[in-house]
Amino acid sequence: MTGLEKAVTLAGLSGDSKIQHRIWGHASMLAMQRRRYTDAVAAVEAAKNLSVSRRDPLFGSLTYARAAGTYSEAGEPAAALRNLGAAERAFERVDFAEERPSWMGFFDRAELEGLSALVRLDLGDFDVAESHLHRTLSLLRPDMLRNRAYYTAKLSFAQLGQGDVELATATMASVPSISPTAANSGRVRKLMDAFGKELGRVASGSSLHREWLDRNRKVSS
Repeated sequence: MTGLEKAVTLAGLSGDSKIQHRIWGHASMLAMQRRRYTDAVAAVEAAKNLSVSRRDPLFGSLTYARAAGTYSEAGEPAAALRNLGAAERAFERVDFAEERPSWMGFFDRAELEGLSALVRLDLGDFDVAESHLHRTLSLLRPDMLRNRAYYTAKLSFAQLGQGDVELATATMASVPSISPTAANSGRVRKLMDAFGKELGRVASGSSLHREWLDRNRKVSS
């Protein structure tokens, strides 16, 4: 039995649906990273059936938003959009004065907009994704620099998907100034590399592509 399987078992034995919610969330994300979509879907559906997801709209909204992301990556757009709508409706009913675990503090309107944008990017709805990302960036707390860098990088893909090559390149080029640490490590670095490849596909040999490659080498060095 893996560590995560043990955690799921212990969480179930605890009878604490908030802890169960957190563990199922980790289980879903791990399954997604391994591209085990059936397992990921099973995990988010288990989270949706927890009492806390039904009782507390904030937990419910997060659960539906994660389910939407899972279904979009699994290639089920109808289910993704259905869950995204449920996430939005649940969020509108949230009472933020209610006491909750500190680890739920990350999930606010900015994060819901961001998760919605990721789903729309997966589905190729680039204009809708861009709208969500602009709202995310306008709502993010000032201290959330890593998230700001990440969502700014995602914004460049939404713009590139609409053919706005110059704007997309300028957007991605702004990421290192937002958070140099994020730009040189982890998920943002991977996004910058992926952007370079996509830019090469749609604008190979252009001055923008050459400038991007030169700038990206300097950031990496």
